[in-house]
Amino acid sequence: MATSKRTDYFNGNKGEVWIGGTKIGTASKGKVEKKITYEEVDNPDVSGGKIRVPTGFTNEISITYKSTGKEEEIDMFNLNEDITVIISDSNIAGSKKSRVKCDGVTFDTQTFINFEKGKVKEVELAGQAESVEYMK
Repeated sequence: MATSKRTDYFNGNKGEVWIGGTKIGTASKGKVEKKITYEEVDNPDVSGGKIRVPTGFTNEISITYKSTGKEEEIDMFNLNEDITVIISDSNIAGSKKSRVKCDGVTFDTQTFINFEKGKVKEVELAGQAESVEYMK
């Protein structure tokens, strides 16, 4: 029987998260993006017009995962340590993986407890990374 082509698509259902080398759960949501910062300057060719000039960028990271309690064992909010986060996603068939490694991660908030009746505990983390690289 032939394999369906749709199993080659990345659908976000098989994400995993490692922080400091420890797998902390199955990600229900994850994103790493480069945000470019701009400065607006006057356009000499157009009266009143502006030109956006790139001035730099930041690497933004956000993760939502189902808690296993492992995150309490990791000192991931220690600002004196370099924190590494690896986010992995695979296609429906599990035959292809996409992994991104973020170094020098700092998280913006630390949640001590968060629950909702009838729901599996999920932890949301957002912050910035010094560097981002694709892994093989």
